[in-house]
Amino acid sequence: MKKVPLRNSILLVLIILTAGCGLKGNPVPYSTSMGGKPLVENMEAVSAADAVILKWNLRDNDGLIHYIYIERSEIGTPGNECRDCPRTFERTGQITVKGVLPAEKETTFSFADKKAVKGGIYNYRLKLCENNGNCSDSLPVEINYQ
Repeated sequence: MKKVPLRNSILLVLIILTAGCGLKGNPVPYSTSMGGKPLVENMEAVSAADAVILKWNLRDNDGLIHYIYIERSEIGTPGNECRDCPRTFERTGQITVKGVLPAEKETTFSFADKKAVKGGIYNYRLKLCENNGNCSDSLPVEINYQ
């Protein structure tokens, strides 16, 4: 059996280690801001007779956002709220955005959460999702639903 010089063995190991599997990196979620301006602006939650109404402006000039998921987290009730507790958001709705946004313009959206219970304090956030599954969260808004 022929001996392989140590130098060739080390070179072979280095080549194998640096070759890699071709993975360029994990997918990066879409930024929730565009050129210093947030994608979601003026988000507010308003009490209505039978629902919490969410309103917001969306600016997606690149047209990457396909879906917006609306998520809600219950903080508690007045006098019995837990502001320091970890938040668990549940999906309460979905809006399809692709094809709705005019290029280079801001579009106003709204959503009515009819499952909210009067007397509850809630946080709402939006999950902005691309077609490939990458999602980013907006900042939450709070409402004491009366």
